[in-house]
Amino acid sequence: MRTFFSLLFLCSFLLSAQSPAAKFELSSIPLVSRAASRLDNAIAPRFRDTAATATLMLTMGAARFGMDLTRPADLLFYSFGEKPAMRIVAYALPGIKEPQDHANLWGLRFHARQQGDLIAFDSEGVNAPFPTVPPGKNVKAGELLRGTIQAETVHKHFQFSSFNTKNHAARLILKGLDELLAEIKEADVIFSEDEQSLKVELVFRPKKESVLRQWMKQPLPARGKIETFSGAQTLTVLQLPPTETLRRYGKAYVEHGKTNLLPSVLPAAVNGFAVMAICNSGPVPSSRLTVGIDPSQSAVVRKEIRKWNYTPYPDWFQLRRQPPLFCSENAGQIIFCSMDLLDRATLENLLRPQNYQGSVPNLPFICLDLNHPDRPLAELRFEQDFMHLILQAPDSWFSACRPLLEKPLLLPGK
Repeated sequence: MRTFFSLLFLCSFLLSAQSPAAKFELSSIPLVSRAASRLDNAIAPRFRDTAATATLMLTMGAARFGMDLTRPADLLFYSFGEKPAMRIVAYALPGIKEPQDHANLWGLRFHARQQGDLIAFDSEGVNAPFPTVPPGKNVKAGELLRGTIQAETVHKHFQFSSFNTKNHAARLILKGLDELLAEIKEADVIFSEDEQSLKVELVFRPKKESVLRQWMKQPLPARGKIETFSGAQTLTVLQLPPTETLRRYGKAYVEHGKTNLLPSVLPAAVNGFAVMAICNSGPVPSSRLTVGIDPSQSAVVRKEIRKWNYTPYPDWFQLRRQPPLFCSENAGQIIFCSMDLLDRATLENLLRPQNYQGSVPNLPFICLDLNHPDRPLAELRFEQDFMHLILQAPDSWFSACRPLLEKPLLLPGK
């Protein structure tokens, strides 16, 4: 789940008269950078230092061209690729009349134009008219960034799966984002913060005839038993109409890079309901995943599971030695217990489930911090023809994350 959060926060910052393929309105570059630094090293090693250095380079460089990036600014992308066409719109510094008008930055040639108290800083290839509205116009109180992405245009030139990471779950999420982007017409992003947490809201508008739009109209699967275990820190509940795509990704997640570990009858039997409890602290991180199955398939599933290695624990079988993975079928559910290293106490704790006593909203997807269940870490809603994903997490969450990327992010020219 930490991987999912890191990716979504990273993606929130990325992503001819011309219409922009992506437009981001910012309250202030330093304010956005300060909030981004609260991600600590969740994105990459020394991410906080990278964010601070990038802000210093950008604000000092912009001052040479008369731009005040401590005030609201707009960042627009008209095309992507090796040499993207982009524009920065900012307020002029006080007293600026004739700013430097040409520069080479990040391998691109820019030119600046000033009208009144606004400056447009355009790369080659941008022939859009001078902006008529002030930057940051749509950013509301408490928001740091608000953006709109034309998904089809972006998808032609950008692939999330191009990010290099050894994290298995991250690779699956990145690949899934590419498939999602192909079904989306537009996406909105809102980034905000408060004293307790960072928050990202994503609103996806599927294409009119997309498979995604039809899928969102299907009824949610019935909810089964919601269980956790002693020491669990997060609880994730999914109620998603089952599709071949979801079964494929679920199978790949459980197999953890080892192909054909699960027989095809198992993913084919799932009904779309799943619960995952995770403990990331302590000497041995562990998780318990419960997946609902079609009652008519219980006997077939039970027969397949019993083909695996028997264990001293009744009705539990070992699927994989490294990292250890155990499985059982019980009351119309498949249960998977996994841990980083084989540890008897950890395993026996996973095999003793506890019924969750709190309230869980009936949503397609929700993730709770069990220490603060009143503030969901993530929730997904289907609202008419929109898909609304809300992510929020405290600083302590990101501080405990392992870096998503193995190496520090490189700044232009470094």
